[in-house]
Amino acid sequence: MKEVLDKYASLLYDLFLYDVEVYSQGWIYAWILIPALCYTVFFVIKWVVLTLPIWLPGKILLNEIEKLVKSAKKTTKQK
Repeated sequence: MKEVLDKYASLLYDLFLYDVEVYSQGWIYAWILIPALCYTVFFVIKWVVLTLPIWLPGKILLNEIEKLVKSAKKTTKQK
């Protein structure tokens, strides 16, 4: 399991370094920043997908806790 997590972290790090390299190139800031804006949209979508295994379980857990709290409040109000 540790090997998988290490490889995943290494992949994220390498991809982040690639993105920094892309943003460091001069062509991305040409033509009224249109390439930079397009790459930024791609960057955000890419990182949402890449980090999905990290933040999705927490989001699901928080939604379930919120549902339980709401149902508990509803049950308390009905009594």
